[in-house]
Amino acid sequence: RPVAPASSPRLVGGRVLTPFGTLRALAMAMKRPAADAAGDVAKQQRGALACKDPLAQPKPGSMVVLDGGLATHIEALGEDIDHSLWSARCLLSNPKVIRQAHADYYGAGAKVAITASYQAHLGGFRELGLGDAEVAAAVKKSVELAREAAPADGIVAGSVGSYGASLHNGAEYTGEFPGMDEAKLVDWHRPRVKSLIEAKCDILACETIPCLLEARALVTLLSEVQFPAWVTFSCKSGIEVCSGESFKECVAVVGDCEYVVGAGVNCTQPNFVSDLVATCRETLPAEKHVVVYPNSGEAWCGETHTWKSGTATADAAFVTMAKDWAARGADCIGGCCRTSPATVRALKDAFCPSP
Repeated sequence: RPVAPASSPRLVGGRVLTPFGTLRALAMAMKRPAADAAGDVAKQQRGALACKDPLAQPKPGSMVVLDGGLATHIEALGEDIDHSLWSARCLLSNPKVIRQAHADYYGAGAKVAITASYQAHLGGFRELGLGDAEVAAAVKKSVELAREAAPADGIVAGSVGSYGASLHNGAEYTGEFPGMDEAKLVDWHRPRVKSLIEAKCDILACETIPCLLEARALVTLLSEVQFPAWVTFSCKSGIEVCSGESFKECVAVVGDCEYVVGAGVNCTQPNFVSDLVATCRETLPAEKHVVVYPNSGEAWCGETHTWKSGTATADAAFVTMAKDWAARGADCIGGCCRTSPATVRALKDAFCPSP
């Protein structure tokens, strides 16, 4: 039969690998005992992708720079977002400011923009008198605005915020969801996920997930809709998600999903991230991305809706830490709350300098 060209993907252990992925997997196997190598193959088979990877880059090993805090920048542009919908309210009241915020992040060097749908949930929009069809249209608008601002090669990630964010009490940082189970969480997330997909986002960004229960619910839903996604967790230490459960176990659960192309951490103290990245890289199949976009180090108080006083991380220090995250295996890096286009520009200059 015809010989595949050198640039073709290879089938190894039941999954398709790029040449880079194949070499890395073989090199890792050669360096480890046979039992460890067999474990790697089993891990790759469990997490084999059944979809296109929108985060894959033409040059293996390239860093994907994500955007920074969307709500933070929208506030800097003059908007008041103290509402249960947070920045999603601007989808109705001032969509231009969302488009401008995305444009500023792309202009600063971001490859990926995360949509203003983090808080775009049915309950919040119903407070404003919207029906289900109008809510779906608002969620789809979040994708359209990011796409309008994107360069030709820009990636649009549809934000799927934690159920806890809809409670408006900081539950996305505790994992306390009274009365919810996995089936109810799947039903709660489904309308927004479907609207984002119908609007043709490139990938779903399931973010600020604080507990194993919600991680399992998202895996169930992603397997249902069969669309690529990343899942990132809010964490309270270098080993725990915010509920106190094992970060490693949470990563293993989502990493086994054939529609999860990457996993990691967001909206978390940057000082915890190095250990979390190492755990991700050890736990995920080699071809899946480690996605990290922590906050600046300030903590959000869900009761007063203010940032607690503390030591925010300066951009230069943030970049220094990001270099360590990259060395430990992170290949998609950006910022979350209280980071800005300046933060993203510093990351771009560090990882993707202009020729």
